[in-house]
Amino acid sequence: MKTPFPDKITLNSLFLWFINRLSEELGNHAILKGGMALQLYDCPRSTNDLDYVFVPYKSKKELLPVFQKIVKDISENPELCEIVMTSKAIIIKISIAGITCQIEGNVALTCKSEPLSTKVLADRENQMSRIIKVMNPNVALSHKLAAWNERRLLRDVYDLYFLFSRIKALPDMEILHMRLNNIESRLPGLKKKKKMSLQDFIVELENELKHITSKRLQQELGPLLNEMELTGLERKINVAVTGIIEYLEVNKLLY
Repeated sequence: MKTPFPDKITLNSLFLWFINRLSEELGNHAILKGGMALQLYDCPRSTNDLDYVFVPYKSKKELLPVFQKIVKDISENPELCEIVMTSKAIIIKISIAGITCQIEGNVALTCKSEPLSTKVLADRENQMSRIIKVMNPNVALSHKLAAWNERRLLRDVYDLYFLFSRIKALPDMEILHMRLNNIESRLPGLKKKKKMSLQDFIVELENELKHITSKRLQQELGPLLNEMELTGLERKINVAVTGIIEYLEVNKLLY
């Protein structure tokens, strides 16, 4: 039986519906990652996207019929939902009841994952929870380190803090090594750089710590976190990222 579309549409009810429908259609082949996966671990940072990796697939085109089926459940109005295929991902862009968001997924042959309940989100929406697959936190931490390197966004630094300090994740060195050998960045100083040594990456991360201030955190994370979460966050991030750097230093000789 398919999960019914919510009568009261909020961002979280819409996300939960998509999580349920993807689970119903793809089961353990749909692995949630990104900000919403962190929210299921009680992360307070808000997000406007659902991010997935689908396994084991070679092409995004294999998933197109599934996405088309799910979109059809929402509405026959094509203006509400749009499926976009890019070189990297398959995306559903949604604009409904004043809410704009997107569901984005890429494909992989393998991805380490673990089961997690949607109870945190489902309880807020007064809906039934279910067990889904989320990306292994160690793998997520390594991808987040690489994402920060390619984007240099403070929200990525915050996620590093949460993964390391709250979930006790440690970098998956194999994944990090793979990402540092395949840099994809649009930043002026990095877009021509395709590889980076672990030592150079550590230096970049150390430099970032020198430029994290309470004012910058307020400016960039203010829309995503409340005042209670922002208070003292500069020190918490410094401790967490320093811990990650120390772990990388200890393990760099192995890679």
